Amino acid sequence: MFNRYDYEAKFYPALSRLPLDLRRKLDVTGIKITLKEWLAFSMAERAVLCHLPCDGDDEKQVFVLYLDFLSTKYLAKPTQKAAALSDDPWRDSAVPDAVVQRSKSLREPVTLNEWRRWKSHHRYGLYKTAVSKNQPEAFEQVLRQLRKLAS
Repeated sequence: MFNRYDYEAKFYPALSRLPLDLRRKLDVTGIKITLKEWLAFSMAERAVLCHLPCDGDDEKQVFVLYLDFLSTKYLAKPTQKAAALSDDPWRDSAVPDAVVQRSKSLREPVTLNEWRRWKSHHRYGLYKTAVSKNQPEAFEQVLRQLRKLAS
């Protein structure tokens, strides 16, 4: 499943950036790839990676194997591994402090009911944009999109 965020819409036609949902899959599998490596893959292969499910252990294994295959094919090396995130703050039932602080700064605090109602991949998107230094505007856009989906 490919979860899309409105703020990234201009990058979807060519998949010229690593989408936030793909970054979630990389985080939960412990895979590191650069933008240069990502762009070495064909458009069809990037689309497959975006659409591959990556929630259960079997799905994660297939995702990693396919990414290793592509990396070996195009870069002549397996993917770079890191520790998979196991203490995922977006999976907690409590709203992470970064989300609380960012939403308060917008004068739109995220409530505990909202946080618990959103799916894990949506909470990931909100959390990652809350801690991002590169795209501070993305948090507000993701929050607005999630609230719109919920209404």
